[in-house]
Amino acid sequence: MKQQNAERRAEILSVAREVLAEKGLEATKVSEIVKRAGIAQGTFYLYFDSKNALIQALTKEMMDKVFDVVSDSLAESATFEQGLQNGLRVAFHSMSDYVDIFNILMNGCAVLSSESQEWRELFVPFYELLETYIRKWQEEGSVDSELDPKVISRLIVSLTDQAVDDYYVHRSSASVEVYIANLTRFVQKALQA
Repeated sequence: MKQQNAERRAEILSVAREVLAEKGLEATKVSEIVKRAGIAQGTFYLYFDSKNALIQALTKEMMDKVFDVVSDSLAESATFEQGLQNGLRVAFHSMSDYVDIFNILMNGCAVLSSESQEWRELFVPFYELLETYIRKWQEEGSVDSELDPKVISRLIVSLTDQAVDDYYVHRSSASVEVYIANLTRFVQKALQA
């Protein structure tokens, strides 16, 4: 039964993503999602309280996938420079899997203030992961020991988010590799001891 529920939920998310990519956030209606999914409207509400809850679920799905590849990349990196370069590269590229709805995901959940705490919590694993690595790199002497790992982790996440948004949503004329290289160099220079 749990497997069936997980499959149904994944199916609803997949159909919702298609509708959102075609119509945008405002024009997407739950009725259109359930019609395309071939389910009753009540079934939708068994899995999601609202359209915004659905957006949050899609955002969490994206963030979980990005976190997994960034975490793996950092674990496999032997040096600060390698970790920074590989981590930013995989973050940038894995977010491209959601380019069809990236703007909706990154802006849609923040619309309702009652759910903004849940929205902020999506970034906590990234902050904690980076804090751990920044401390490690500080101990190794690669990162300036005067920097506060809590603050720096938030700045790196925010800067990366903004760079991804600028490239994928605002369609920069620079290549993705130029973005990644510049972001990496900028962060590296800012953190070096």
